This record gives sequence, C-alpha cells and structure tokens, in this order.
Amino acid sequence: MAGTLRVRFAPSPTGYLHTGGARTALFNYLWAKGQGGVFILRVEDTDEERSTEESMRAILDGLQWLGIMWDEGPDPKQFGESIGPFPPYYQSMRRPLHQEYMKKLWDAGHVFYCPATAEEMTGPDGKKLTFSPYRDITREEQEKRLAAGEVMPVRFRCPRDVEVSWEDAVRGKVTFSSNEVGDFVLFKGNGQPLYNFVVVCDDIDMQITNVLRGEDHISNTPKQILLHEALGHTPPEFGHVPLIVGMDRQRLSKRHGATAVDAYEEQGVLPEAMVNFLALIGWAPGDDREKMTLEEMKQAFDPHRCTKAAGAFNPDKLKFFNELYIRELSPDALLERLRRFIPPVWLEHRGEDYAKHVFTLFQEKIAYLNEMEANAWYFFRDPVEADNNEKSVAKFLTENESAKQVLSEIAAGMEALGDGEWTEEKLAPIVDGFVESSGLGRGKVMQPWRVALTGDAISPGFYDLVVTLGKETVLRRVQPWIDRL
Repeated sequence: MAGTLRVRFAPSPTGYLHTGGARTALFNYLWAKGQGGVFILRVEDTDEERSTEESMRAILDGLQWLGIMWDEGPDPKQFGESIGPFPPYYQSMRRPLHQEYMKKLWDAGHVFYCPATAEEMTGPDGKKLTFSPYRDITREEQEKRLAAGEVMPVRFRCPRDVEVSWEDAVRGKVTFSSNEVGDFVLFKGNGQPLYNFVVVCDDIDMQITNVLRGEDHISNTPKQILLHEALGHTPPEFGHVPLIVGMDRQRLSKRHGATAVDAYEEQGVLPEAMVNFLALIGWAPGDDREKMTLEEMKQAFDPHRCTKAAGAFNPDKLKFFNELYIRELSPDALLERLRRFIPPVWLEHRGEDYAKHVFTLFQEKIAYLNEMEANAWYFFRDPVEADNNEKSVAKFLTENESAKQVLSEIAAGMEALGDGEWTEEKLAPIVDGFVESSGLGRGKVMQPWRVALTGDAISPGFYDLVVTLGKETVLRRVQPWIDRL
C-alpha cells in the first residue's frame, strides 16, 4: 500500500448531503481515481444525539446518485456493516482504537485531566485562555481526583511557542503558532471523544495520505498536526478548498435556494450535470473545457488547480448544464430518467414507444425532468375545463369570429383522410388550402387548433402535435368546440 494515494470523505450523519459536502467528496473521488488511489468513506457519527440512520442513508444515497462510489467504507447494501481492510468505517464503532491512542498520549505525558472551571479558563480581560492553568498538574493529583469521582475533560498538553506549518495543496504554506492553539479538549468529562482526536486516530489507522477538505477546517489542522506528531506519526498532506458561496458572495445557505443534493435530484437534475457543475466550482481543468464526463474529470483533476477564492453557486449555470445533458439523451435513456417523474399510467396509455416520441418533442424545451409532466400531459389525457388557459380560449376560440370556420372546415378535410394518411404530407395541403381560400394568416388558423387540442396556445409544432395525437383523438377533441362556437 506504500505510495498509494489514500483520501477520505468523512461526513457527519446529522443532516442531509449538502452541495458543499458533495463537492468535497467529488474532489477526493476524482483525485483518487485519477491517481490510481483509494477513496474512503468514513462516517463520523460520534455526535450520538444528532447522528441518525436516516441522515446516513441520505448521504450514502446522495453519493451513489452522483456516481461517487467509495472503495472502502460502509456497505451500501447492509447498513452498519463495512467493506475494506480497516473496519469498521463508522467512527462510533471505533472506541477501542481511540482508547488505545488515548493511552499512548497519556503514557507519553501529552494529555491531562483538567479540573479547570469555565471561570478559571477565562482571563482578566474576559477572553478565553488558550492554555489551562492546570496544564502542569501532576499525574498523582489527576489520579486522586479521578478516584474521588471528579468529572474532568481530557486536554492535549500543547507545547508553547512552537511554529506549526504545512504546505497546503491549495493555499501554499500556512503557519500557526501553537500559542494560538492551546490546550484543546480531546475528551469531554463524560468520556465522549471529540472530533480532532478521533479523526487523527482514524486517519492514522486507515493510512490516509492526503486530506482535502473545506477551508472551514483550517483551524483544526494545526491541532491535528500536533496530535499526529505526539503519536509519532507523520501527518498527511493537507489541502483546503474555499467554501461555496451564493451569487451575492455570502456563504451558501437556504436563502440562496436548495442546498441539499437530494432536492436537486427531486427537481430532475441529471447526476452527470450536477457532477459537472459542482466540479467547476472552485476548480478548472487547465483549459477552456466546461462540459466534461466523470472519466475526463478523473484524468484532469489536480487539487493544485483549485482556486483560493470562493466559488459561486450559480443556479443558471446548473440549469445550462442540465439542459445540455437532457438534450443529449437518447429516447430510451430519456424515458428511463423520466419514469420517476411521470404518472405510470402514461406508459400504459398508448405504450412506451408513443411516450418516448412525445417526450422527444419536449426534450429541447425542458430544463429539468420534473417539468415534463406539466408540459406533456395533454398527449396522455383530454383537457377538461379546468386545464384551459382562459385568456387563450377567449382570444383564439370564444371571442374569435373565425374560430368555428377554422375548426370545422379543416376537420372536414381531416375526416376524409384514410388509414395510413395521417401524416404531415397529407395534412399540410388541407391546412394550406384553407389558409389560401380563407385569406386568414397561418397563426389565425393554427392557434385555434392548438387551444382546442391542448387548452393553451403553446405546444410543439402544429404537425408534431396533430400527427402524434392521432386522427381519432384530434377529431374527438375538436368536435365539442365546433358544437360550442
């Protein structure tokens, strides 16, 4: 395993998979796959009060929907089980290992049980002290207090006046003073281990070579480097990507729209569009490419090309990518993607071939898959009064003096067509002949027909509409309007 790039995505199952987390997972996945490395998914579920199975399943489902599959981590088919050489991949199940590392730190004198109160950890100026007034407490005093039943957190005995630095894959050299870090807590008084301790234990055990994560973790990095060194381990290489912001350059939040990946799935965003979009927020392939497949991104990804400046989540750009990918789908693929967004009865109406043809009529018009039902419904059922656009009905039918003539005379010509003649080639002379004989413009002829057939004046091309609906449906829908006008 020596020399193999090993990276991890380590979400906390306390909520949904948000777009920032999805991008972090994607970057790590692309990096590992492009370098012949290993992508690890580790569940950081030590917050027992907030961690839920529902959230964990949502995260696993979201990653799989995006096509981000882990080499090691939770078994996607059996919740709570793990796949890989360093199980379990659920942090809450790794307590024995964490206790082993705690003992190493205790034996080496790097940690101490701290009896300091909140008041004692506050300086004369009201600011929180970085170093505990009990950092030099003897082991005997600690053991005496523990034996007496005193509840105390465990703190790391941070060295003073030490420069902690690393060469960040994104930001270059970053330096902290250990005096800024101080004696941070590793275990709460109730024995619950905290993030910075367990993440180091697990990174060491799982042989993580590189950590690529959001810049909100920068302040954690010097703590983790100090812990690695205290445990006699070379720290992994770190990289911190900027956070995602809204178009107003403020941190992305619900006020900017959906932040959960599953919300975009429900909207009908294609996973390949989402992945392409997320990859280009804060990273570029080094050329002018925008549309890229997952395989192309694997080959191109390099964390050193990530920007230091925050990338903006531009909904219009996501829409652009989704339209692009929808238009490239074959009729069969389009149908498969649409199954969850359309009523099942549609496919029973006149068969899947009919449905596929209908959907291709709207393929250039929809931006999201969930828009298909609202656009294509009238190919699968007759409009009723409630479906009608009142303004269109008034303008082109009920308040249009020529509407009855337009509908009745063309319908008569259509009625005369025999089997196998319901084609644009046969229909066009009927319509063109009426346009010429009546002196009405084509719009004044075709719009009443559109409204009579769909309830509105907006539809695919006239002949696409009429030919697809078929003779029986067209004449059945238009006759009530002829009788009414």
